[in-house]
Amino acid sequence: MFAQRNGDNIRVLRVPEMTFIDNGGIDAFKGEAVQSPMGIGLYKIPLTNKIYAFVSRKSGPDGSYLWQYLLKDSSGIVVAEPVRKFGAFKGGKEIEAIAVDDEMGYVYYSDEGSGVRKYHAHPDSSNRELAFFANKDFADDHEGISIYKQPDGKGYILVSDQQATRFHVFARAGTPGNPHDHKRIGIIPVSAIDSDGSEATSAPLGKHFPKGLFVAMSSDKTFQIYRWEQLEARLQKGVIPDE
Repeated sequence: MFAQRNGDNIRVLRVPEMTFIDNGGIDAFKGEAVQSPMGIGLYKIPLTNKIYAFVSRKSGPDGSYLWQYLLKDSSGIVVAEPVRKFGAFKGGKEIEAIAVDDEMGYVYYSDEGSGVRKYHAHPDSSNRELAFFANKDFADDHEGISIYKQPDGKGYILVSDQQATRFHVFARAGTPGNPHDHKRIGIIPVSAIDSDGSEATSAPLGKHFPKGLFVAMSSDKTFQIYRWEQLEARLQKGVIPDE
């Protein structure tokens, strides 16, 4: 699934065939003065298996910048029903990166030049912002977000510091007594240039990736792939004091 900014819609492909199953595209932000969808994050509710898409746009109003859509099957075609509008936005730049933690039930997005915002992912949740973090020591834009998941809610949230060629790493679980206090653990330098997209998995992927991997998109049209052990080693060297 991806956003087609100039087409004001989102597209859905069936894999591995890579054929479209969206009847020409799903309208995004229909009826709004500003559409131009940018980022997408998918959310699957573990108990019901319902799948939702969070979509951000090039620009929009503070408080309803993101829309959440319920994805449904209609005779083999994917259709989308808007079920929620939410999301603070500082303005001045845009929101491209969205990441969803299905197991914990949270959605995160990068408010460029400002920080990372966190909300409940369930469509019936309050639209109250749960956390605003990653708002220090970034060179300029906050971009790609990825979540390295470990058992019992542990793991890491990695946020691209785009112009500085590095990723800031935060605790996924927060702190004892406050799950929304995401302390920065360290900063990792990477070879990806101006990265605005990334993904992480802790699933073992054969002998070369026993702890999973991290992949970051680079502006030179390549993808930089790291064994998780590589990032762990860099994280240990780049640890910063608690703030």
